[in-house]
Amino acid sequence: MKRILYLTTALLTTASVASAQFTANSIWYNGSEKITCASESSKSFMFEAEYWGDDGETITLTKTSDNNFNVLTSEKYSAFERTKSAEYRVVDGHKLLLFKDENGNILKHYEYMDHDMWEAEIIKGYHYILDGTYVDETGVKYVFDGEDLTMGNNKCTISLDPEMFYILRVNDAAEYWWTVTTTGINIYNVSEGEYGPVQGNVWHRLKEVSPNGRWDFLSKEIVPETFMWRYPSGLIRIIRNEIYARHGYVFNSADLKNYFSKQPWYKPLNNNAAVKLNAIEALNVELLKANETAAREGTDDEEIEDGL
Repeated sequence: MKRILYLTTALLTTASVASAQFTANSIWYNGSEKITCASESSKSFMFEAEYWGDDGETITLTKTSDNNFNVLTSEKYSAFERTKSAEYRVVDGHKLLLFKDENGNILKHYEYMDHDMWEAEIIKGYHYILDGTYVDETGVKYVFDGEDLTMGNNKCTISLDPEMFYILRVNDAAEYWWTVTTTGINIYNVSEGEYGPVQGNVWHRLKEVSPNGRWDFLSKEIVPETFMWRYPSGLIRIIRNEIYARHGYVFNSADLKNYFSKQPWYKPLNNNAAVKLNAIEALNVELLKANETAAREGTDDEEIEDGL
């Protein structure tokens, strides 16, 4: 489905700044949704947005300062129902459009892309979850690296379907169902049900043992929304604090102290003042924290399985 967004500048004097932000045909992603700037003028910018299962709606962003907008939506119930403002921000060369609630908490974030690779961006978010080093119940090592998978001494390829992300296809043949757990992932056999693939018996339970932490990509890549959707808020809290843990941060909370003390890569510095995050890490902390709070209000957390 398509959704139309209108970005309207309040003053002509700010048009040149906005034009630098939103140029015609520029494409913005949030991991599953794409918005494209369809046209631009001195006063307004029209965007066409696409994502699965959403009816059309109009969203108007009225400029309040060089990089900030007020947000109005044409429909009472929509993906942007709680959005009240938006911010254009550049972080370490990444151009971002951040939609916020009335308290300034980030609800949705889009990143500018210089190419139209919508499905590839969706799949990338799921590879961020899968990629890493694991061991199974018998001690066999599994290494997921993009489309490559090494199981012990066996090498194969894997692929994901953006519409059925829970299906893992190995060597373009065998299909398996995968789920996130507290310590890694579980992989199940697949049977054919009346309406499509059905999760079968567990094939392997995998515990992640990556040398630099389970989510070390967050030091150099901006977290996509598809990644955050796969975790309950309690585990998002662990993910957010792993960013600090990789820098040796010492935790006061008993649960965080207990969790990270068990990680072989964690080396506490005993000097939290010396912990400095890079720009990408700081942004990811902000996005993950917002997901724990604003994005979860009024929704039930999905149950997550215990791992190996």
